[in-house]
Amino acid sequence: MFNTANQYGSVAKFFHWTLFFLVTLMLVGGYFLEDIPKDWQRVAYNTHKLIGLLILCLMLFRLGWALSNMKPTLQDTKPWEKLAERLVHWSLYASLIAMPLLGWIGATASGRPPKLGTWIIALPIVENKALKEWAFNGHIFVSYLIIGLLCIHISAALLHHFVRKDNVLQRMMPEGWV
Repeated sequence: MFNTANQYGSVAKFFHWTLFFLVTLMLVGGYFLEDIPKDWQRVAYNTHKLIGLLILCLMLFRLGWALSNMKPTLQDTKPWEKLAERLVHWSLYASLIAMPLLGWIGATASGRPPKLGTWIIALPIVENKALKEWAFNGHIFVSYLIIGLLCIHISAALLHHFVRKDNVLQRMMPEGWV
C-alpha cells in the first residue's frame, strides 16, 4: 500500500494510472466536444465537467498522499535530472489541479455549472463574462501545458526503460505489467 525506497505502493499506482486514464480521456474528449451533435452536447459538456471535478478531487487526495509518503529514490541520476524530475512532477500536479479549477470557475461564471442529478455543483460566483473568458482561456492554456508535460514525463519513463534499462518505469507499473 505504501511507497518504499525502491517501489511505489498500490495507492500511488492507483492514483497515477487512474488519473492517466481520466486525463487522457478528458484531453481527447475535450478537443472534440464542439464536434458532438447538438442533441448530445449538454450531456457531453456536463460529463466533461463532472469528470473534471473527479480529477480535481483525485489530485487533491494524490497530493496529500504524495506529501505524506516517501518517494522512491532515483538511483544513478545526475542532480540536474533529479531537479528536472521534480520540476515536471510538481508542474503536473499544479496543472492537474489548476485545469479543473479553471473549468469549474468558467462553467459557474457562465451560468452553466456541473450538475449531478438535481444537485448543482456551483462555486459562489455570479455570472461574469470577463471571468468566464479568463477562466476558459486559462483552461485551454493549461491543457496544452499538460500535454507538453506529459510528453516530457512519458519520454523520460521510456528513456529509463529502453535506453538506460533501469527500474524507473517498472516501479510505477502495476504488478506483472513489465
